Order: sequence, then structure tokens, then C-alpha cells
Amino acid sequence: MTEQDLLEYCEDSIAHQNYIQFPEDLFNALTAEMVSLLVKKYGNTNMMMLPEKDLRFFEWVKNNDPEVWNDLWAGDDLPPYIVSLTLLPAIKTKARGFPICDLLDTDNYYFSEAHITDKESEILLESVKKRFMDNKTLTTPQLLLLEISLAPIDIWRFAFNHKIDIDEAKAAVLALVNDEVLVHLKDAEHLAHFLDF
Repeated sequence: MTEQDLLEYCEDSIAHQNYIQFPEDLFNALTAEMVSLLVKKYGNTNMMMLPEKDLRFFEWVKNNDPEVWNDLWAGDDLPPYIVSLTLLPAIKTKARGFPICDLLDTDNYYFSEAHITDKESEILLESVKKRFMDNKTLTTPQLLLLEISLAPIDIWRFAFNHKIDIDEAKAAVLALVNDEVLVHLKDAEHLAHFLDF
């Protein structure tokens, strides 16, 4: 698809539904240059529907943690899963997809490497990485610590990706916090300093 074809597709999508919705194959084919072009042209004034992979994830959240889903999507003037097109670079470049990091009515469980506490935690992390590389079994807290060290993640995405119950994922956070390995910032305003998008 040429850039002109992409722009025409976006114009048509906006004209028909007031937001851009990318089919999965088109979303996957977007290059960094195309994403930059779309954000420059549409980012400040237009919205987009989350990609298919995020729709599947948020439907899972709706079924498994409706309180969090409501905090994110209920009560908006827009239909669920419509977000600012300015988020396209973060959604496209992050393997994790659209993050849950700005909950207002429930506790946030979003973590980045900056939430791992100190040198002793780094030693633990290195041993977890070695266990992983040696194909040894990891506990849920160890697996969560490994995931956080690779890229920022929320526990809902963690639970979804690893087919873990949400309560088990929250218990893993509590175990890491109790062991003083992880800092848990529950308020969206405190998390804002740790977001890189």
C-alpha cells in the first residue's frame, strides 16, 4: 500500500465513522514512516479504533475484571476502544499493545524496569534470567519480574499472555512488593512519570 492509498483509506474511514479503523493486515503492515505520517496528519484531531489484538485483550478484561474494564471504557462519550491517534506509535511499536496505566477508580498495576528496586533485586533478576535461559520452571512472581525487566507491562496483559488468573498475577505483585523487589504505584498520577509514550 502506498502512502497515498493509506491516506485515502483513512479519509474514507473518518468520513464513514468519524474515526480510523485499521484491518489487522493493514495495521500489521504499517511502517514507522507511515505511522509518523498518520500522526502528523491526523494525530491532534482524530481518533482510532484499537487494533484487533487489543480488542481481543480488552474483551478478555471485560469478562475477567469488569471493574477495570468499566474504569477504562464505561461512561465515555465515545464507544469503547476508541483512542487518540497520537497513541498509534506506542501501540504499534510496543509488543505489549495498549497499556492499562491510567485507572482512576481502581488500583493500577503497571510496571516498568524503573519499578524494580535496587541492586539486590538486580541480583535476583539475573538469577531469574539464568533460570529462564536454562529452561527451568519459574514461579509466577519470577515470571512477572522477568517480563517487567523486558518491557513495561500491566498485570492484565501479563495474565492474558500467560493464561494466568488475575488474582494470581496480583498475588505475584504482592509477593514482589513484600520481598522489596518491586515498587507498586497504584495511582495514575504517580505512574505518569514512568510512562514513555
